[in-house]
Amino acid sequence: LYGERLLDGGAGGLLELAEALGLAATAGAGLIGIPDAANGRGLREAGAAAGVGPGLAQAPAGLDTPAIAAALASGELTAVYLLGVDPLHELPDRAAWEQALEHASTVIAHAAFLTDGLREHATVIFPAEAAAEKEGTVTHPDGRLQRLRPAIARQGAVRSEWWILAELAARLGGERAIANGAMASAALFDAVGFYAGLTLEELAGRGVRWPPREQAAALPAPSSRIETRPPRPLSRVDARALRAGSYRSIWASREVAASPALAFLHPSQRVEVSPAAAHRLGLRDGVEMLVADESGAGVRARVALRDAVPDGSAFLQHAIAADSANLLRGETVEIVPIPEPVEPPPPPEEEASVEEALV
Repeated sequence: LYGERLLDGGAGGLLELAEALGLAATAGAGLIGIPDAANGRGLREAGAAAGVGPGLAQAPAGLDTPAIAAALASGELTAVYLLGVDPLHELPDRAAWEQALEHASTVIAHAAFLTDGLREHATVIFPAEAAAEKEGTVTHPDGRLQRLRPAIARQGAVRSEWWILAELAARLGGERAIANGAMASAALFDAVGFYAGLTLEELAGRGVRWPPREQAAALPAPSSRIETRPPRPLSRVDARALRAGSYRSIWASREVAASPALAFLHPSQRVEVSPAAAHRLGLRDGVEMLVADESGAGVRARVALRDAVPDGSAFLQHAIAADSANLLRGETVEIVPIPEPVEPPPPPEEEASVEEALV
């Protein structure tokens, strides 16, 4: 099992490890990536990734998420479409996205819940489907496609995401070839080689794993789609520096944030470290500290000791309302006491006037 963000540093080492373990020749063994968000594997296999086309085929190099932010900030791009995401809340490097959205002339958002970031920066916001209103398919980390069926009707002017994208493509000069959800799924099955021949009726209730199917032979060879590059060295190495990592709490969701009845589930920031690191650095469980990176950015967090955290690392939560990990920009952090507030000196006492003295 590996986290999707491991691919940000290149997957060459991952493939070498799989080869050394003989996973390809072992029945029931393989690599399973855990995506950052629901249906992350399905989106990637459909071609929703930079430089990747449908079926994981190579495609002309596009802009990944950090490159989009940089292009907006520099003026290379002037408009951005945010499909179900508030980058200030959910994506790494909030400072870069604040600069990007400030420079964008047009920000179109498609969202089910309003956030402070969208209220401040969006030019127009379209209402998006809630989870219970969606139809289509979802691909699980093990390659199983399952069918999504709407549990409730869409409310008001809400339109499905595929409809919005199809309408946008048509108005930009493309063909108006998709008229309903079933046609959208059929187009996906036709475009992805290893999905070929699937139907919504075949998926039924349990779904179908595509890797055991004969069509899995359409999967491109790894060397044709995975870049190998050495891992980035740490920007600083000293006794107090910890490698920074982040994760998203199961309760860090728009639904929880929008529900007054679920306010008790709202996650607050904590920094998870190993007992060995805590002992070495003099940290105590439950004490609120300042987690600062080399850029000078910092967040408040309570120390939490966890045996599962590798020594030398620190993990914080992202996509939370206050002190989110995406406020940090560096690869390493230090955990230090919160500075005491500096009180301004009292104003000098003025000499009493003659009238005040007489009174």
